[in-house]
Amino acid sequence: MRNLHDFEIPNECETALCEINGRVHYMNLEYANISTFTNKIENHPNIHITRDQLHATTSGDEGKALFLPVNVSFLKQLTQVYYEQGPVEALHYAKSHNRFLISQVANILLNAVKYIQKVRLILNPNITCSGPILINNLGQTKNWHSSTIRYISWHPYCTKVAVATCDDSVRIYSSDSTYCPLLRCKEQRHITCVAWRPLSNTEIAVAHENGIIIWNIDPNSLVSRPSVSNGIILQRLEHRPVMSIAWSPKGDKLVSVSACDNTILVWDPELNRTSSLKRAGGFGNTLVKWSPTGEKLVTCSDGLVFRVWDYRNWECERWTVLSGRVQSACWSNCGTTLLFATTTEPIIYGVIVKNDLIFASDTESSSKQALPMFDTSKVDLDGITVGGLIQVMETDPNGKHLAVIFQETNTVAVFNIVRQPDLKVIPSALLMGLSEEKPSILSFQQNFDAGACLSIGWSNGRIQYYPIIYTDLSNSLYENPPVDVSLYKSFNKSLF
Repeated sequence: MRNLHDFEIPNECETALCEINGRVHYMNLEYANISTFTNKIENHPNIHITRDQLHATTSGDEGKALFLPVNVSFLKQLTQVYYEQGPVEALHYAKSHNRFLISQVANILLNAVKYIQKVRLILNPNITCSGPILINNLGQTKNWHSSTIRYISWHPYCTKVAVATCDDSVRIYSSDSTYCPLLRCKEQRHITCVAWRPLSNTEIAVAHENGIIIWNIDPNSLVSRPSVSNGIILQRLEHRPVMSIAWSPKGDKLVSVSACDNTILVWDPELNRTSSLKRAGGFGNTLVKWSPTGEKLVTCSDGLVFRVWDYRNWECERWTVLSGRVQSACWSNCGTTLLFATTTEPIIYGVIVKNDLIFASDTESSSKQALPMFDTSKVDLDGITVGGLIQVMETDPNGKHLAVIFQETNTVAVFNIVRQPDLKVIPSALLMGLSEEKPSILSFQQNFDAGACLSIGWSNGRIQYYPIIYTDLSNSLYENPPVDVSLYKSFNKSLF
């Protein structure tokens, strides 16, 4: 099994800028300029979100300081506490009231709530943690709590990217327009992920701590901050925080998973209706990804179990890892191979999605095991520390490249994926940021016809593009386009 020693080590103060026809080009960090080697991304938006561009987050209580206190009846105060802080705080307020009967009734109800909470705690320990803590510990974004950029999502059919930031906003950048819509509202707090809706040029789903908002962005409007009144809000009381969402390739279904709910919800957004997929195996779920072909869906729990669902009949294969949980996973472009990494082993595993059990102690049944593809154990390469446990991994739409961010080191590793005929992961390049920069999240552009284009969100708000270009590559995606791409090929010129 290969390891990180197989990577080519860049010279001091240099980093990889791009790959052209299999050759990686390096340049000094301070004078790095991709246009020296290629002009394929010259129209890509230049994104660097500084702290002074962020909006201040508020708790919603600042306006109270503008009003003078007045004498309000007990019933009116109780109603106000109930609507602003919830039923439990209302019971605490009623308990502190000097009326004996009301205080006793409130005390009895609070004791009942306390015992119910104890039972829930035994059944699901995750509910003791707040949403931001669960998102930071279980999510895909590295150092989610402190990172400026929290998620990156490319539009399927045009050069347009949505960037979620730490001020609970989503900014949308386009290659052919300076117009930058800002998606932000008070209900949208602690964003976890973003997903464009397939077969649509205007809809984008934003998952956050308390639910999902599907924004509808009018391409003919010049309003910089669209209103959520035209969007769809999807919420369920126990389904929070929403950790991951995934659209079906046809865009008719949206699947969501939550850290405190082991039920997987399949939404029909227009009708605000859900179907539930529930199986034991964890207290909640952390990741969901639809296969490119739309036939299968992988869901990862916060325990040993992860599952692959068949979309045709919603039957699932129950798989387990030896320890920890699945931290990140991604599909091959054909939808038959799954690459994943766990929280306890610095190894990239690969498996053909055909068997019920992928880990087995019997060596004679190796075909039923997940095969270790690459050892990412932490190593020192001429003073550069690389590797360790994996935080997030993604493959490009063509299934030829894999990008990895590690939990404890700040170098991004890019691999080539080959089939000879067995699938192999081959080292390609190591990407490093500027001083004090740490990679937070990554994503591949969906419509880059020259090869593949990796975008990396760094902790200081900068987005770096790493194009992988093949000059002899024909535009096969548009010569023989799938149905969804051909329908929306004309969008590139009409959007924004």
